[in-house]
Amino acid sequence: MEQLSFALDSLNQAYNILSLYWWAYAPVLLFFGLFEAYQVYTRTKYISSLKWALLELKIPKEIRKSPKATEQIFNALHGVFLPIKWRDKFFKGKVMDWFSFEIIGSGGEIHFFVRTIEAYKKLVQSQIYAQYPDTEITEAPVDYITGWPASMPDDKNDLWGAELLLNKEDAYPIRTYPEFEEVAVGKEDVKRVDPLASLSEVLSSLQYGEFIGIQLLIRPTGDGWIKKGQAVVDKIMGKEVKLKPDFLSKMIFAIDEYVPGHFPVEKKDDKKDNAQLSPGKQDILKAIEKSFAKLGFESGIRFIYAGSKEVFHRAHISGIMGAYKQFASQSLNGFKMNIKTAPLCRWPFKKQKEYNKKVFLWSKFKNRTFMKKPFVLNVEELATIFHFPDIGVKAPLLPRVETKKGEPPVGLPVS
Repeated sequence: MEQLSFALDSLNQAYNILSLYWWAYAPVLLFFGLFEAYQVYTRTKYISSLKWALLELKIPKEIRKSPKATEQIFNALHGVFLPIKWRDKFFKGKVMDWFSFEIIGSGGEIHFFVRTIEAYKKLVQSQIYAQYPDTEITEAPVDYITGWPASMPDDKNDLWGAELLLNKEDAYPIRTYPEFEEVAVGKEDVKRVDPLASLSEVLSSLQYGEFIGIQLLIRPTGDGWIKKGQAVVDKIMGKEVKLKPDFLSKMIFAIDEYVPGHFPVEKKDDKKDNAQLSPGKQDILKAIEKSFAKLGFESGIRFIYAGSKEVFHRAHISGIMGAYKQFASQSLNGFKMNIKTAPLCRWPFKKQKEYNKKVFLWSKFKNRTFMKKPFVLNVEELATIFHFPDIGVKAPLLPRVETKKGEPPVGLPVS
């Protein structure tokens, strides 16, 4: 009761201060509201002006490379990273360019796509050819999504889906492809378990009229995520973590100093000695430091399961989530469903809320809308969750290039 009484007194005091000095806070809040509205307008206008290309990838018949080859592709794509000037960001609405790597299952067939800004089309093609020379890359004349209704669900079709999040902070890495490899008797004899094998089986089990789409949206980022991750390292080592207030917080605190009744906050000087780390914490620190050594991308994962109501089977959703559970590690990181993006609602108006969330999710999937709160994955983690399945994956309807196409000899006369 004492705690409840104290909380009510605190709320009452805060209300009295706001009611008396609202004129001091209102201009600041109004300014930031208009600032954000203008940014949304310019950003929407800029994104709608972008021209995109959708590339379909037909993978080679025999892939004996590890996902390390795909990691090199992501390393090369990080080269498009250029810091955006504040003038371009504010007045033009410019955002960091992004890519969408997609795995599609439709009626049991599996297809790979890359959606990229048209200016980067040749860059994507050259880097894929550099690592997988036998791949066939064609630009899709129309988006595969146009084969479905413009808005879903409708009278004939239903859908379900969500976006994924990380279980912990970005600094903690997920389980990556080197952990799926096991050296056998000889040094050259490597037993590899392809982490995409289980996902391929789920996609190949779809019936006619069923569709699963998985989007991996990525955009390169600088070293800010490493600096932020250093706070996680300090926390594990027992050091005090000092959070820096943002610009809005500084403005509010500055106004508070001139409001009557303000009490200055006493600064505490708590210095903790680094405790002896356990072997488990040492392994975690080693994994984090290894992750920091690679380039990072702001990332997001979105999946959709759609189909006619006659064959709609919710069990496929469990299969997708199960495929992503294999990247989890109890001591490090893993993926979980972002419940806020899933069509899960409570009463009242449960059905209408679920319908609205499904329509919104379908719209974001069609437009490849980047996530509002992305997480950071390094190139090794990206190559783990998106790569070409190796020869060990025997999905029956996984299209592969059956024959090699040779290049014409040098020196042929040109008419």
